[in-house]
Amino acid sequence: MTLQDERSLEPHPALRPLVHEVRTLVVMPGSRRVMTKLPNPTASLVLCLSRDGETKLLAVGPGTHASYKRVTAVPFYTRVALRPGAARGYFGVPLHELVDRVAPIRSLWGRRGETLEEELASLTGDPPAMLLALERELLHRLQHHDETAARRRLLGRAVAALDANPARGEPIAELARMLRVSERYLRQLFREEIGISPKHYARIARIRRVVSQMGAGRLARLATDHGFYDQAHLTSEFRDLLRVTPRAFLAGELPVH
Repeated sequence: MTLQDERSLEPHPALRPLVHEVRTLVVMPGSRRVMTKLPNPTASLVLCLSRDGETKLLAVGPGTHASYKRVTAVPFYTRVALRPGAARGYFGVPLHELVDRVAPIRSLWGRRGETLEEELASLTGDPPAMLLALERELLHRLQHHDETAARRRLLGRAVAALDANPARGEPIAELARMLRVSERYLRQLFREEIGISPKHYARIARIRRVVSQMGAGRLARLATDHGFYDQAHLTSEFRDLLRVTPRAFLAGELPVH
């Protein structure tokens, strides 16, 4: 018997401008898995079913540090990863209020959130039906994004510029000039729509790129390729954001809770 099943699903076409990916996970009893949550500059909507049968729908804000948790069973887990700038329209609050936080959707959506959780709970045992119910709600809430479309487009250009040159990064003053906005406005935009500053976003995005390439080359080469002063600088940044050294991370020597 397969002890765990993890899949990536295509978002509904209408949701693709706002949703980066949808991932589902089932871990059967008897499995031992360490769930690694990397620092993440973007927010997610999470639907999970606990071992005691409770259905939870959660707003997961940007995470500034890694966490590691050992799990022995996950009946059902779905993460809807939102694109930069999409979360505020869905969650209805400035994203700086959700940094390093997990909030029940019912606390943000009120009675409609409670009703959705109740519907999802009634569909327990039918994951496809649960996903369709969640998709319908996300499609319904597309109307909340109309008034922020211009801000999302500007934010998308800013994020693309930060991601385009991982070795050098994009100084905030230069980025603001390129976008034809003030530095103050750009920082405010990131704080409200992403939750963290442009510099912090770039730090997290860069270390995530390093993690994705760690199996393909030496640390010294990765440090050079991604704009660190040297391997010691990379190790220091890695330890700060992931709470372990690169070598310990590769060896699976993680501070599991």
